[in-house]
Amino acid sequence: MLKIYTNLVKTVVGRNRELKAILSAIDAGKHILLEGPPGTSKSTILRNIAREAKMPFYIIEGNIDLTPGKLVGHFNPAKVMADDYRPEYFEKGPLTKAMEEGGILYIEEFNRMPADVSNVLITPMEEGELFIPRYGTVKAADRFTVVASQNPYDDVGTVRVSRAFMDRICLIKMEYQPQQEEEIIVKRKTGCTDQRIIELAVKFVRKTREHPDIKMGASVRAAIDIVDIFNSLQKLDTFIDENILTAARMALGNKIWLNEITTKTVDKIIEAIWEDLRADVSNLKELNEGNVGAVSSHNGPPAINGEKELKKKNLV
Repeated sequence: MLKIYTNLVKTVVGRNRELKAILSAIDAGKHILLEGPPGTSKSTILRNIAREAKMPFYIIEGNIDLTPGKLVGHFNPAKVMADDYRPEYFEKGPLTKAMEEGGILYIEEFNRMPADVSNVLITPMEEGELFIPRYGTVKAADRFTVVASQNPYDDVGTVRVSRAFMDRICLIKMEYQPQQEEEIIVKRKTGCTDQRIIELAVKFVRKTREHPDIKMGASVRAAIDIVDIFNSLQKLDTFIDENILTAARMALGNKIWLNEITTKTVDKIIEAIWEDLRADVSNLKELNEGNVGAVSSHNGPPAINGEKELKKKNLV
């Protein structure tokens, strides 16, 4: 497990505490609930863990269309009609595959799926087995892990999860990362080498999380979008202020949730945030006078301020 963790901290930006918690839960045979807003690297961390641990990884989205049959699997109707029920005619669902292969079953937004679907998970989580009529009993291999996620800020379309399910799962909270780590993520994802633009985009997004008229702010994905769109806009003209605001409107317009009582529009709030940022940004004049939006070569971006220090601390 230590070798897996050592390899993970070389590729995952930050998240040391969460990596340790998830790896420890898997090693102890516990199932996990990741609780946090969208864009907090839940699926990214799990994919990296599955890759390093050489565990099969199955992901499904919890919604009202998810049925026990889609989760567990079903018999092929045509083959059953022609030749009756046979085990080889059973088409395995993600739960069955994860159990047999000792893999990770990741359920996004699990509190959106119907109660009869979540109840199917209780016996595999508790007893490590699942009985499927006409197919037999599926035994869970070592390291089989159910990982569920939920957004604590979203209650639209959610269902109440049974206490029986919650009693069989361990909670790990996923909060937004520090600004420096988010800047590293944006740099890696966009390839942009202009630290000033990266810093602006991250600050813009972080201000949405503390704005009094916003119920839920944007994640680092929005900062990535701002940088990507801004770089493309710069190919058409070099109006820095206008391009940053345009990129922010496009990236944030559908990613922030306003409080129900506010009378302001999303555009007005974005404009106000930009005005606040412009007053705080000491190098805006330098941005307007210099070259911005530079993109790195295919060999990857060089280390930015703070990244070397983070590497010393095994944070990236």
